[in-house]
Amino acid sequence: MHTDTIAIIVSILGVGLALWRSIAAMEGRVNSRIDAMSNNLNTRIDNLYQALFIHKDPAA
Repeated sequence: MHTDTIAIIVSILGVGLALWRSIAAMEGRVNSRIDAMSNNLNTRIDNLYQALFIHKDPAA
């Protein structure tokens, strides 16, 4: 193989690895943000349920 061919192959592999790591990191950030939003939504739904359906009878 020529030196130029080896350099091209190595640079293609390097760029591919960098893109793969970048995508994996981005996916991790997106997943953690979705989990946080889901937890927040669940908390709001629980609070709304308690406010609407769990009443103590003031006459009791």
